[in-house]
Amino acid sequence: MTIRPRSSLFALPIAALVVLWALPLILGDRTLFLRDTFNTHLEMKAAQAEALRDGRLPWIDPYRAGGQPLLANPNTVALYPDAWLLRGLPLLWHHNAHFWLHLLLAPFAMAALGRAFGLPPPAAWAAAACWTFCGWTFSLLNLYNLVAAAALTPALCAAAIHTVRGSRRAAAACGLLWGLLIVSGDPLTAALSLALALAAARLGGRSSSRRPALRSAALLGAGVSAGTLLALPQIVEFLRILPLSFRGHRGYGETLRSVASFDPRQTLEWLLPFAFGRPDVTGAGTFWGHAFYTDTPPLFFTLYPGILALALVVASGRPRGTWTNEGGHRWAWLAIGGGVFFALGRFNPVAAWLLSLGPSNALRYPIKLWLAVALGAALLAGFGYQRAFGENGRARRALLPLGFLGLVTAALWVFLSFAPEAATAILRSLMPRELPDAFVASERIRWAGLALLSTLTTGLLAATAWLTARRPNAGALLLTVHGATQLFFLAPVVPMDDAEPYRQNPELLVALPADGLSVHGDFDDLFGRASLQDGDYPEPHIRWWERRAFEEVYPFTGALWERRFDLNASPEGLDSFLSRSAQAAVAQAGSDVERIRLLASWGVDRLLLTREPEPAARALLRPVAERPGYGKTLRVWRIVDPAPEVFVARRVLRAPHMNAARAALGSATFDPQTTTVLPGEGGPEAFGTGGEVRVLEKSPTLLRAEIKAPDGGVLVWQRAHLPLFEAEVDGEPADIEVANLHRMAVEVPPGEHRVEVRLNRRPFYRALVGTGLGALGLLALLAYRKQ
Repeated sequence: MTIRPRSSLFALPIAALVVLWALPLILGDRTLFLRDTFNTHLEMKAAQAEALRDGRLPWIDPYRAGGQPLLANPNTVALYPDAWLLRGLPLLWHHNAHFWLHLLLAPFAMAALGRAFGLPPPAAWAAAACWTFCGWTFSLLNLYNLVAAAALTPALCAAAIHTVRGSRRAAAACGLLWGLLIVSGDPLTAALSLALALAAARLGGRSSSRRPALRSAALLGAGVSAGTLLALPQIVEFLRILPLSFRGHRGYGETLRSVASFDPRQTLEWLLPFAFGRPDVTGAGTFWGHAFYTDTPPLFFTLYPGILALALVVASGRPRGTWTNEGGHRWAWLAIGGGVFFALGRFNPVAAWLLSLGPSNALRYPIKLWLAVALGAALLAGFGYQRAFGENGRARRALLPLGFLGLVTAALWVFLSFAPEAATAILRSLMPRELPDAFVASERIRWAGLALLSTLTTGLLAATAWLTARRPNAGALLLTVHGATQLFFLAPVVPMDDAEPYRQNPELLVALPADGLSVHGDFDDLFGRASLQDGDYPEPHIRWWERRAFEEVYPFTGALWERRFDLNASPEGLDSFLSRSAQAAVAQAGSDVERIRLLASWGVDRLLLTREPEPAARALLRPVAERPGYGKTLRVWRIVDPAPEVFVARRVLRAPHMNAARAALGSATFDPQTTTVLPGEGGPEAFGTGGEVRVLEKSPTLLRAEIKAPDGGVLVWQRAHLPLFEAEVDGEPADIEVANLHRMAVEVPPGEHRVEVRLNRRPFYRALVGTGLGALGLLALLAYRKQ
């Protein structure tokens, strides 16, 4: 009698491992913090939470770079459904929940895809385990705007397959999932997910005649169209900011465009996890392999698939069996081949050329295409499990590659342990020359430890696989061992820290007025090389960098304490191009005097520095507070006589280009309280004695003021110049000009006038009609019954 394992027997251990890993986050005692988790997205979520608590949409982030797009920037994930729970949940808990909830959903989504391609439940859950516990998926747990892909992409592919088989419910699910992907944070990932889903529908569906095939295509098209309409507000708002964003206006040069290309030498890390160093430590064992990652830190800190996953991919062999399985094999290899082809980036001349065409020059990080590789490999692992341990399976298909991998890692351990001089010489040739010999020696020991642990893991997996061949239910144990060992090996990519230090108010807040505007000189090397990495810390762990950044009120923490920072543009390139240019102007300035004059022209009144300002700049500053710690002293300075937040300029300088504007702002003769620089040709313009302004209402999205200017003037508002705003003078439309490189200005004629500068919400509200139509379309798909 054939024993058929129960699906729940395989599903429960995988889900339990995820919950066990996430338990400290669920309880709120610990928090993820690595890289983008805190340094980019937490600040954005804090600004969103504040807006939602106040009962308004999060249009603008008032705390970042003079007020940057929030809702319009898909990387802020402002329109994703879980963002609306911010009103009732603590910020840190909600922020972490976005990660662990998607990790918990990921295995169920992948199992659904395996089932859609015809895999029995045990094999489908094997694919789910390899998908959930692979290095790529865990690397997403510090990338807020990418992690949803782990749960949504396989589910979208599964829904597409069922749609072309005639399921209208699947078509509705397909539309909903596609709409969620659009608002999940990354347009490139969403587009890749849709391409994978369409290919899955083509290779995984069945059609007996032309007419059903056309009906299936129409059904799939209806679902995708409804999903697109559902997310139309995000699309419309994104297209509004794209042309004048850094990415849309400038694009990326060849070098930046191919940053984070997949270097074939990284395959070493498939055998030894974190072979090129760990991202969570700062001393021995820290990441050193920049030369193997296009001279930058990796976007995905690890792509380690796990020993069992590698063995099962090999076990999948050639496409055989039913038509559905053949289609699944073809789709998996198509995903892997296409993903590797483009992920190679600069290491593949054809891919590099294709990525340089047309709008592709606004894209970067070819390694993002690894989504297709990871997904295809996980599905192949499911096929490999079925061929090794399914009905009529042959366990040796998995045991042989496990044995081979065990021999390789054992041989590597022997070489590293018993031939130290030769091993050290090889490592020395791989590692940067500036690293000391002691560091190289410690890496040899670390590699030997990884090789030994990998050998022991391979042996444990092989023993469990042997048991699975005799008792099919033992397959659940095999997947549990795989998941548990992967959690151990992948721990460096998901370090946690106590949550309490990040909830405490920094002492320096009292020196930063809530209505002021600050700049942190260490951020993005604005005032020379940053000192965060140079401190004296209690232990060589990356958590201390984050703790210090919070204690010293780095710009990405400002929103948590309702403090505004200027020039803290976000790294995704969708902030204003003008704000990025202003940031570069300060970083490239020849002296502190020029830097401070630029800041004064933008209304910045506080400057935080971990070094002494140059002597010539001291006259422009007044000391406010200081905080010693970590071997450095952080000082807060008040900038003397900065420009008011809102004022009427009585003198205008015209600048034909940005360099001329920068030179004018940095000049010793420039008075930031009475003068502004606008684009154009010609000499200075004077407006008599200037004018008075009375602010009637001011918010991140609105300025309403009364102006008394007998000779006319220019109203300057120290907010980032964005294409989202419009202006009126006495109810008549008026142009908004670029003031002082990246601020907003409106010229007013002589006399008394009422000026209003506001965010134009009309495109968004019109797009909501599309959302309604999309929702109706999904409901129609659900309600339709074939007569």
